[in-house]
Amino acid sequence: MGISEFIQESKRILKLATKPSRTELWTSTKITLLAMILVGLLSFIVQIFMITITSDWGTESILPSLIGPI
Repeated sequence: MGISEFIQESKRILKLATKPSRTELWTSTKITLLAMILVGLLSFIVQIFMITITSDWGTESILPSLIGPI
């Protein structure tokens, strides 16, 4: 595919493309916002889960050396 053929195909696609209606735009916006909220919520849940699992990793070996002999 040469450059001139690419430009002709691009022009044809742009002529066929239409502006979305208000309802289509609003539906796309709602779906996008819902997906962003779900991904953020999933990320938050995974982060809380990982903090819970790893909260005391390594504390057994570090604390005695910091405190010293009692």
